[in-house]
Amino acid sequence: LKDLLTGLVKSASFAWLITIISVHHGLNFSGGAEGVGRATTSAVVSSLFGIIILDAFWGIVFYLKW
Repeated sequence: LKDLLTGLVKSASFAWLITIISVHHGLNFSGGAEGVGRATTSAVVSSLFGIIILDAFWGIVFYLKW
């Protein structure tokens, strides 16, 4: 049961992070079609970096006993 709840919390937080980053990059792009491409690439890279950091955080919270 603990693993199920951990997975639900992590997946919900990853979805929230990806959504916030993508909306931020999408609403702040400029430069037409080329700007859309740059904003998309930037959003993907930022999301991947954020997921790595957030996963490390959840690993510390859920799996290490303090």
